[in-house]
Amino acid sequence: MKNQTVRQLRGFTLVELLIVIAIIMVLAALGFAGVQSALKKARTVQTLNMVTNTSQAIQNFFDEYGSLPTANATPTPISTNTPEGLNVLRVLLAQEGTGTTVLNTKGVRYLDIKTAKARKAGVVYEGGGTTVTGMFDAWGDPLWIAFDEDYNDEINNPVPNSPGDPQIIRGMKAIVYSYGADRTEKTKDDVRSW
Repeated sequence: MKNQTVRQLRGFTLVELLIVIAIIMVLAALGFAGVQSALKKARTVQTLNMVTNTSQAIQNFFDEYGSLPTANATPTPISTNTPEGLNVLRVLLAQEGTGTTVLNTKGVRYLDIKTAKARKAGVVYEGGGTTVTGMFDAWGDPLWIAFDEDYNDEINNPVPNSPGDPQIIRGMKAIVYSYGADRTEKTKDDVRSW
């Protein structure tokens, strides 16, 4: 007669399973932090591209016409979702229409910014149409524009965020900025064109 040996199937113990789950959770948390950091950096780069392009578009307009793309430049910064800001965007996007107060008489499109998705990182158009209703950074907040309204190549820095920041920005016709991820002005994460 043969002896039958009984094989015991060995499974994982509860402790071993808990240890594996804990390790997976730690790795997932580290990966999540890395993804969040990469997303923040990507949003900052998107916004930097927008503020730089807008500042350059204003400079190009000035080089062409010898004036700013606004009839009422003031030393106070304007945001890109107010009537004043929308007028500037319409001039730069060649959407003024016709009339006697047209500033971009040649109809040149100086600003090329993508259409925003969910009011973030781009230009928003009315009802999916062609009339601009705002321009927003990657966090969904408007950009800010400050002009050299007296044409002396000096703009007071509206958002100095450290003692070493210049109080006056020289050599630019306009500066463009965003409050950044924390949505608070005068902090280290502000995205600026200068």
